[in-house]
Amino acid sequence: MNSFDSNQKRGLTRRDFVRVGGLTSAGLLAACGPAAAPAPPAAPQTGGVAPQAAQKPAWEQEWEALVPAAKKDGRLDLAWITGAQGGYQKALDDFQKAFPGIEIGLSSFNSGALLAPKVLQEHNANVYSFDMIFMSSGIEGPMAAGALQPIKPHLFRPDVVDDSKWREGFALGWVDPKKEYGYGFSLNVFHPWWINTDLANPEELRAPNDMLNPKWRGKIMMSDPRTGFSFGTITAMRFSQGEDYLKKFIQEQKPAFSRDNRLITEQMVRGQFALATGVLVPVLEEFQAQGLGKNIKQFFIPEIETLSMSHQAWMLTKPQHPNAAKLFVNWLLTRDGQIAYTNSTKENSRRLDVPVVNPSIAIEPGKKYLWTTGNPAMVDEIEKSKKIGAELAGLQ
Repeated sequence: MNSFDSNQKRGLTRRDFVRVGGLTSAGLLAACGPAAAPAPPAAPQTGGVAPQAAQKPAWEQEWEALVPAAKKDGRLDLAWITGAQGGYQKALDDFQKAFPGIEIGLSSFNSGALLAPKVLQEHNANVYSFDMIFMSSGIEGPMAAGALQPIKPHLFRPDVVDDSKWREGFALGWVDPKKEYGYGFSLNVFHPWWINTDLANPEELRAPNDMLNPKWRGKIMMSDPRTGFSFGTITAMRFSQGEDYLKKFIQEQKPAFSRDNRLITEQMVRGQFALATGVLVPVLEEFQAQGLGKNIKQFFIPEIETLSMSHQAWMLTKPQHPNAAKLFVNWLLTRDGQIAYTNSTKENSRRLDVPVVNPSIAIEPGKKYLWTTGNPAMVDEIEKSKKIGAELAGLQ
């Protein structure tokens, strides 16, 4: 049973936040059926017709036919929301090792606000550069225009659609109202805020009101409030502190806004800002490998953290490599695919048989969270947050 209570309204207190009940307690029991009985010995041939060999399950037959069809496609074109392509490279490398002969084209975008217009523009021109896209914001335009097709009919492996393999069941992953187009395979606590410890002390930032200290005026940089790195944060501010708090924060603290999350990360490393949202871990790790950015840390304000299902798979209406796309999404949602994915992104999978790779963003048992990104019931509230945030920031 889905234990998320997603019917919050504006003005709710922290106590009213979404309860993630039982998510990390006993969990769902694996559906373990009895072991298959051994096959009876073959009957001796007596000149008649040999007994027919046991037929493979339908899904195995479909899988065995799909693999050569995907290799015949020979290519797969993907678009991901990420600031560094290398962040997903291990998952793609593992896929190519498992299915050699399929070339992968990977396009990187900083936000759904940049990818969605491209998808929509190409759809209107009957052009499809991508077979699949992976994004969590800005999807409404392509959906309304018919640029996307349902993924649900393409998922057929029993180890993918088995409820017992997924936190709160397989169906929780559907992120569109029809529950058949987009599938979310991650679920993590989103801690949005980062600090340059050379410029600020994390002990000074433990509660929402600490963010209103005049000393931080002009020293904050944020992702555009219409992007996935910020709209959940702004929604959490509205729900836990009220719209007056959000108005005061944006109008008095005067944060700088950008859609370029790589730029935000660089600005933090270079000491241009003390606080920020939108820092990209893969980009930060690039700097840290060079001995830079070791002073950039996350800091946690519980009232402003949310649950995020930010990694979502969508399939274009007319993929140029349909068999490769179908093979990829089925493989990606298997245990092996999710292990490769989590090792690439350092974000935790919803699959219960995949080890936690990042405890700092794992769901805590019994804790209440506001579930924003990937929650179909919160779409209207998120859209409201985007509008309010953009208006307060004076963004067009």
